[in-house]
Amino acid sequence: MQERKHGVERLLRAIEQNIDDSNISTLAKLLNYHEPQLKEDIEAIKLVTIENK
Repeated sequence: MQERKHGVERLLRAIEQNIDDSNISTLAKLLNYHEPQLKEDIEAIKLVTIENK
């Protein structure tokens, strides 16, 4: 169960640390996501706390 939490944290951290203006449009297209909303949501990753259920 603990690995799930760490996996989610790794994924969010990787997105947050590696996204920039040159690749955010590609990610938005892949996720079928509105680009300005994706930027906002990625910025909000810093505020997220992951807990196991």
